[in-house]
Parts: sequence; structure tokens; C-alpha cells
Amino acid sequence: MDELTDAGVGLYGISVDSVFSHKAFAEQLGGLPFELIADFERKMVEAYGVRREDVPGYSGMPQRSVFVVDPQGVIRWTWQRSQEQPLPDFDQVIAEARKVAAQAG
Repeated sequence: MDELTDAGVGLYGISVDSVFSHKAFAEQLGGLPFELIADFERKMVEAYGVRREDVPGYSGMPQRSVFVVDPQGVIRWTWQRSQEQPLPDFDQVIAEARKVAAQAG
């Protein structure tokens, strides 16, 4: 993952949960190859177009998503949850990030 950081490529997920919740979630999955951003105010959820309104009682929850961001801050690849794929394929996320890093270098 250092090669991605060195290339200025960011891997991010957005959550409205706390940092403590993120840590527990990552531990439950055996680790995550990306950073979860705590978006309590739901500003990024809106800006990134991943706001959900289909869950009663949870207005503004984000659609589970992962973003690969290039060194200029442009989103170059996105994964969003589907019924067929409730969690991202972490190997695919890393592969896509490496492609962005190669293009940036």
C-alpha cells in the first residue's frame, strides 16, 4: 500500500459512523485496504452522490462505496454495494488503485 501513498493515490470509504465503529468494522473483516472517513454531517455523502433514502429511519445513510482518488483529487474509480456484492472485492480495489497510480506516475 505504500506505493499507492507514494503515488498520491487515495482509497476511501465514507461512513456516518464514528471512528470507533470504523475500527470495529475493520477488525470484524480482518482489516480494510482503504480508509473510512467519518462524515457525521453527511456532506461527503451528498457530494459523492451516495446518499440513501431507501432505509426507513436511516435517512442520509451512505450507500456502501469505495473511491479511488488520484493525486489531483479526482475520483478515478468507484465501487458501490449491490445485492450481488455486499462487500467490495478488496483485491480488485487494490488493482484499480494501482492502475491509477501507474497513470499518475
